[in-house]
Amino acid sequence: MHSLVSNKALEGIAWGAFIIMIGIGWWAGDYYQMDTGPYLALGVGIILIGLNAIRAGTGISISKFSLFVGIIALAIGGAGILGYSLDLFATIVILIGLFIIASAVQSLTKK
Repeated sequence: MHSLVSNKALEGIAWGAFIIMIGIGWWAGDYYQMDTGPYLALGVGIILIGLNAIRAGTGISISKFSLFVGIIALAIGGAGILGYSLDLFATIVILIGLFIIASAVQSLTKK
């Protein structure tokens, strides 16, 4: 399936979804007079995590950076929708630690 799906095509779809989401978010924010920031952050997280899930499923190597940003966006957006506020710096430090642990565990299981 890897030959049928290219990383460039996947990134193009993700960028298109992102631009559409931004436009809908701005429209909804103006129309309903509400803050759409948490919903946009949640959408960014879903798009980036979904992109990497599809990459992994098709044999394309994932981008740790976009996965990292996706997890941060998902956490901050989800918390915002639920009425909580996550400290960005603390969230990033926790995720860095989790990525270090995941990398170490992955290297143990490859042997």
